[in-house]
Amino acid sequence: MNPAKNSEQPKAAPAYENHVTVTGYLGRDPEVLEGRAVLSLATKKSWKPQDSDQWQSRTDWHRIVAWGPLAEIARSLAKGDHVSIEGELRTNQYERDLQVNGGDVVTVTIKTSEVRARSIGLVAMKKPAAKPEVVAA
Repeated sequence: MNPAKNSEQPKAAPAYENHVTVTGYLGRDPEVLEGRAVLSLATKKSWKPQDSDQWQSRTDWHRIVAWGPLAEIARSLAKGDHVSIEGELRTNQYERDLQVNGGDVVTVTIKTSEVRARSIGLVAMKKPAAKPEVVAA
C-alpha cells in the first residue's frame, strides 16, 4: 500500500452549484406533454415588520419541468397537492416584437426561469372536499 496515495485530503466541493429546493402547493393539475410535465408551484413567505402589527406575505409562482420517468410520476399529482421539488434553476431569454400605441412595433427582451426537476416528493395530498350530508325527509 502506498502511503502517499492514502494521505491525500478529500477534495472540497466546487465553490458553485446549481441546486434548488422549493416546497409549496400546485396551483393547477400538471400539464403533461410529450416526454415532459410542466407544474405550477406556489411558495409563500410571510413576515411581520417590527414597526407594524400587521402580517405581510408574498406568493411566488415557479414553473417546474419534469422529463422522462419523472414526468410520468408527475402525472399522478393534482392541483392543491403539497410537494417538494429538487432540481436546478434554468434561465433563458428571447426577443419578441410587440405592437404598441396603435401600430408602433417594439422589440422587447423576455427573460424566463424554470426549475428542471431531479426529484419530486409528495408532502401531502390535497384534502378531498367534504361530502354533503344526505338527510332523509
